[in-house]
Parts: sequence; C-alpha cells; structure tokens
Amino acid sequence: MVPVTDRILLIDDDKNFSNIFSNVLTSEGYETVVAHNGAEALEILEDNFFAILIIDIRLPDMDGIELISRINKTDPDMRKIILTGNPSFDNIQQALKKGAHDYLTKPVKLDEIKATLREQINELDAELRQKYKSVA
Repeated sequence: MVPVTDRILLIDDDKNFSNIFSNVLTSEGYETVVAHNGAEALEILEDNFFAILIIDIRLPDMDGIELISRINKTDPDMRKIILTGNPSFDNIQQALKKGAHDYLTKPVKLDEIKATLREQINELDAELRQKYKSVA
C-alpha cells in the first residue's frame, strides 16, 4: 500500500500535459491520479485522500480557485498547489487567500517540482502529527 503522503491528484484539462506530468510524478515515486476538470476531481475526492492536489487555475467547468474553496469545505488537510501557465500577482494572491499552499508555473521544472512536493509533504506530515497526536 502506498503511504498517504505519496498520493497526488493532478487536476488539469490539458491531456498531453497531464499525461507527461503524471508520468514524471510516478517516476519520482508518487501515486498519481489525474482529473481533467473540477467535477471529476470532486468525484474522485469523495472517496479518496491525497496528500497533494496540483490544480490548474483554468479548468473547463470552474476555475482552480473555486475548486480550492470547495475542497477546503470538505477536506482542508490536503495540500493544494495551484498550477498556472499565465501567472499574475492577482491570481496567485487570490489562490493563496482561498487556501492554496503554493503555486507552480508552466512550464514546470523538475527540480522545482521535487522541492515543492518535498516541502508540502513535510508540512502536511507535521500538521497531521500535531492534529492527531496521541495522548500519552
């Protein structure tokens, strides 16, 4: 069984990009599931926990910021990373205010992906340990 902290949901409507990015994540040892729109992501999240959600800011049925807001209502523990091909200060600031933990810009660089994922997983691990610490 794959540890919870090794599970990533990639939400991006660009099928070529998501296939390549998913393969990169898998080759780095992560279990990766892909959703191509917000509704599909929400359906997957009904029965699954992922350590990290990588969310494209522009999806065909809702924007990534709206999706983050909806996910935070049901499961705020998952780390959310916004992905954008057109970074703007306003979009990034709005995403962070709504609950994104970080952001990546396309084209993504492997070293940047690795560092961001490692950082987010470490932060999630610390948060979950604190939140669910056993009483001695």
